[in-house]
Amino acid sequence: MSEFFNFNGRLVKALGLLGGRFSETPASPSAGLRRVPLAGVKKQGAFTLIELLIVVAVLGILASIALPSYKNYVTKSRAQAATSDLVGMSLALENTFQKTLSFPSAYATETTIPALTTSRTASTGLNDFSGWSPAQGNYFSYSVVTTSASYTVRATGNGSAMSGSCVLSLSNENVRSVSADNSCGFTSW
Repeated sequence: MSEFFNFNGRLVKALGLLGGRFSETPASPSAGLRRVPLAGVKKQGAFTLIELLIVVAVLGILASIALPSYKNYVTKSRAQAATSDLVGMSLALENTFQKTLSFPSAYATETTIPALTTSRTASTGLNDFSGWSPAQGNYFSYSVVTTSASYTVRATGNGSAMSGSCVLSLSNENVRSVSADNSCGFTSW
């Protein structure tokens, strides 16, 4: 900012940096400097580049914290819903046991039960799981292994939305297990 003194010894700001320009000659000796507004110049309120960069940096920090937490929350909630699907599968098997006093023998080897009822055949749960429809069929594949006296139902994560290492299981003795690497978001259920 350039400054200079006029002949009366008063300090005058040059170039009108205070929102207007100043006259060097006062209207009267006692009036001092008078302010003359610039024609067509409006004072604008705006954000500076530094302020915008600070806002972007703060938002970036918040996003780097929030997004992983949200992803973990979604993974955990999908796995919790899959546990409910396993309980529904076990109820269908228990219902068969109540009627016949044995579990279905068609699943002696691990058999995948399609999530969509329209995709099931007699060998993949058409009759035994007709009332069962999983809520998490898009994120888990469900399978069953039975003997006449026991069963184990299993949900395995699939696709990019759920880690394939997320494995949940439930047996006829109510033994519940979850993969040990915490890929489901919890270690017991």
